[in-house]
Amino acid sequence: MHILPAEALSDTAYATVDVLLHSQTSRARQANVLVFRYQGRLYAYVNHCMHMHRPLNCQEDAVFDPERRWLRCSMHGFIFEPDSGVCRSPVCEGQALRAIKVVEQDGMIVFKEKQLQVLAVHPVKTASGHKHD
Repeated sequence: MHILPAEALSDTAYATVDVLLHSQTSRARQANVLVFRYQGRLYAYVNHCMHMHRPLNCQEDAVFDPERRWLRCSMHGFIFEPDSGVCRSPVCEGQALRAIKVVEQDGMIVFKEKQLQVLAVHPVKTASGHKHD
């Protein structure tokens, strides 16, 4: 499903998308997905820090540390590798954010998950937390 124009997601911006994730073993669950570029590549993860079970941007709109080296949970500062989702903070080290398949296709950002339904696409924000023009 197309979620937004690829040009809207610069290397300093991110978007969040509310989705329903379906599985064959249980009923659908609602989730928020974080979509961003890192070093020119597109990534998407369920926006859920395993430490306190909150979105990475639960206290601030920023999802990266100031140097844009790590994805960072704004509640306690837990950090994750942007290209793998693996947590590097001691309490949850080795656990990983759930990756969602996303690609750029015909100028659009598209989810490639078969069991995913888009509910809402939120405005693109910059890494510093401001709405992206």
